[in-house]
Amino acid sequence: MNKELPKVLFIQTVNPGITYYRMYCFAKRMHDLGLVTTALFPEFHVKEFLTADWQSNLMKDALQEISKYADWADMVVCQYVNSAEGLSVIEAIRDIKPCFMEIDDYISAVPYYSCAYDDNKPGERVDFWSIRQIIESTGVIVATDFLKDVYKQYNQNIHVIPNAVNFDAWDKYKSHSNEKIRIGWIGGATHGGDLKIVKEVLYDLLVEFKNLEVYIVTCPPPDWPKADRMNLVNKWVAIDNYPQHLKNLSFDIGISPLRDNYFNRAKSNLRYLEYSACRIPTVASNVEPFKTNFIGFLADDEMDWFEQLSLLIQDQDLRLNTGFMAYYDVKDKFNLDGIARKYAKLIEGALNGSFDNRKSYIESAADSSNRSVECNNTGSNP
Repeated sequence: MNKELPKVLFIQTVNPGITYYRMYCFAKRMHDLGLVTTALFPEFHVKEFLTADWQSNLMKDALQEISKYADWADMVVCQYVNSAEGLSVIEAIRDIKPCFMEIDDYISAVPYYSCAYDDNKPGERVDFWSIRQIIESTGVIVATDFLKDVYKQYNQNIHVIPNAVNFDAWDKYKSHSNEKIRIGWIGGATHGGDLKIVKEVLYDLLVEFKNLEVYIVTCPPPDWPKADRMNLVNKWVAIDNYPQHLKNLSFDIGISPLRDNYFNRAKSNLRYLEYSACRIPTVASNVEPFKTNFIGFLADDEMDWFEQLSLLIQDQDLRLNTGFMAYYDVKDKFNLDGIARKYAKLIEGALNGSFDNRKSYIESAADSSNRSVECNNTGSNP
């Protein structure tokens, strides 16, 4: 007789891009591999642009729906909530079955220059309820070792599941060649402060190399001046179209500038993974997400950025070879199949009772008084 597969409910609360990488891909692949039976609430739509907001509807239809799914599941994984009502759901589930929190940002350290800062100031609503949820959850799932170190003071049952690439979704599309060498960046509005690192460098490179063009895609900073061959493309695509979209952009060089602060040190290497899935060589800031498991070029200052990018602009073989090596390294270390199996092992451990260590927070409560000072420092760290 076949053993019944564990049933896991994933509850989403944040934007579809994060949910796609941190929940949907893993849930679907574990299901497809016959490792876990999974469900997502609310139902995830790959063409959705809006964040799921079940908390505002909790006392109407949402509570009944969550109860139905939670009764079905053996274990629940929930992204961070932002209300007392949301936390009450987590606590109710945790009292009868494992309920893990999924969080992939250092919420307490959102930098002051981010457009998300006003909604995520240290000590305010999102930060407060996130920390409470970490404490009250059976365990926590994060994307990086840095986040694990940050949050283990609140819950020692914390596990790293890195972001992964579904190569089935990327390999079916082809890039095309361009008449000019193309440097590109793609990302959201919260990275305006990070892009300032390379702003002057990119404009200088356009003057230096007439065979160069630059693409800043999705949310280009509104204050960047127009210039010949500087393409500021304000265009969003649904997440299921994203691999094809990035392949069609056909960057010859991908850039990932990040200012060195606590928030960015906690970030994952997702931009590098996506570039590498397209065999695009990456030039990145020399900060935490790129200090390990990285094949590319690192830059500490504007001179480094100019020199590294100039080198790649002038050497086609170097571009191709670096992109080739990065592709196969990422395919080996960050392939969705392998990471999904690791996730399934975590679920197995949670269900056999190996991981409930929430008492660790109580034992270290004497240290919690330092938290407000730490958060206030990191939140404004440039």
